[in-house]
Amino acid sequence: MHIRFIKPAETHALRQQVLRPGQPLEEMEWSKDRASGNFHLGVQEEEDLIAIASFFRERNEFLRGWIQYRLRGMATAPRHQGKGFGTRLLQFGMGHLRDMKADLLWCNARENAVGFYARAGFKGEGQTFLIEGIGIHHLMYHRL
Repeated sequence: MHIRFIKPAETHALRQQVLRPGQPLEEMEWSKDRASGNFHLGVQEEEDLIAIASFFRERNEFLRGWIQYRLRGMATAPRHQGKGFGTRLLQFGMGHLRDMKADLLWCNARENAVGFYARAGFKGEGQTFLIEGIGIHHLMYHRL
């Protein structure tokens, strides 16, 4: 198992399988995937990419921070969930953000992922909200 920087297109299959089943693969390309300063990470095990995460330089108006990044599209293949791959991927990403002098990482966490982010040191902010077609989310953040 190793963590590496990946291209946006390498995220598409897991995004579709885990986060957006039923949506076409073409819709897994997000508008900010290729923007300058953004990056994508993957956990590679042998030939398979088993976990992914995308980090976007994006400000959240409800949070304080000079250099904010948004975590999006974090997903682990179902048969590899609960084995610590997501935690290691998140830690690697936060380390890279610290090296880049970022001071805040935030995300819109799905309701079933709140515990994962809380264990990683994220705090919640504000009320829950609905993202149509996806479900209830919580704004969460981690000061770097």
